[in-house]
Amino acid sequence: MMPDHVSEWLEQLGLGQYASKFIDNDIDAQLLIQLTDIDLKELGISSLGHRKTIFSAIGTLGQNES
Repeated sequence: MMPDHVSEWLEQLGLGQYASKFIDNDIDAQLLIQLTDIDLKELGISSLGHRKTIFSAIGTLGQNES
């Protein structure tokens, strides 16, 4: 299921501290699934664990949609 708001999705992941970075860079649900590790680093997410958490959650997006 695609999130309506990336900031809410990040909150659900326990990573709400990054919401402003996504908002400031106009990252919406459509762009979210296109992000790369380099993109996340560029957004200022230096924690490898947080990047992996985000990628794992991105991988589950859309699995319930047909």
